[in-house]
Amino acid sequence: MPDQYHRATVAELDDLVAETHQLWDEDWVGFSWRNYTHEHMRRVRGLAGTLAGAEGADPHVVALAATLHDVTKSYDGEILTGSDGKRIIDANGFWRNETLAPARSNAVTEIYDQLGLSGSVHHVSGGAVARVLLERRGFGSSIVDEVEQAIIEHLVATPESSLAGKCLYDADTIDANVGMPAFYRNIQITLRGQDTQFAARGESFKDWLGENLGTFLETYLGERIPAWVDGKARDFVPKLMTPTGRDVASARLDRLKRTVSEMVSELGDLEQARRHGAIRVVEAFMSRRSNPKLVDELAHAESTAVGDATVALVGLIRREVEGHA
Repeated sequence: MPDQYHRATVAELDDLVAETHQLWDEDWVGFSWRNYTHEHMRRVRGLAGTLAGAEGADPHVVALAATLHDVTKSYDGEILTGSDGKRIIDANGFWRNETLAPARSNAVTEIYDQLGLSGSVHHVSGGAVARVLLERRGFGSSIVDEVEQAIIEHLVATPESSLAGKCLYDADTIDANVGMPAFYRNIQITLRGQDTQFAARGESFKDWLGENLGTFLETYLGERIPAWVDGKARDFVPKLMTPTGRDVASARLDRLKRTVSEMVSELGDLEQARRHGAIRVVEAFMSRRSNPKLVDELAHAESTAVGDATVALVGLIRREVEGHA
């Protein structure tokens, strides 16, 4: 099929995936908020394309697989735990989730139900749904097989996996765990956890943070994030499947380390940092947490940017959001 048809199909499927994730009304499930998954998919598509270009994978297969790799992710409800409080895992080592039904339906949910996919992990159900969607659009068995395989491999890549699957696995892993978008995700997850803990005591984390921002940031940026970055470097980078993926992940981690170190240095004059520093962007991320979209937050940060550090941080985040190394 011509390149133009591939591009048009990716755009059409992108719209379908965006629509699909809005069929659920829950603001948060597990480690994700409602608007997270589609934005994550778009970032993964951009980065997977970058990796595919460097590694020689088929760009059409990678683009289609990346667009659909999380098409059924919203069915993954809360993580199941046993009587001991530990997360339950299946035979393949994946966390088991409740199956969360959507509030409304569309073509994707109809396929999901017709194929009886309830209870399956989203890489398997996503691959099966992708097969039907692509067959309906006239794609031949060869590319359909490759796309389904790559989607399945985005959670279970091995040295024997397809090159497209390796690129998708690396891009998916990097976006969720390594670099600026992952840092933004960590902010949202961390503060939601604080909201829950404070609410359990009948207190407001928002009110507490308003009075203790500097104290919180000294611990969060000075201790928690450096430890988190070191953990990602140790636990994730060695598991990436492509040389380009490992290079990109290492570069992103180095960039994040430098950026966080600069933020910590700003804390010596917190009020100045809140007006003109990178802290200004972080504080905005922390205060704008109602089902956010990172692209919207970046647009807001750009429109209110004051100072070189603010502009520089927004530029670094946008570069990674767009899928660059």
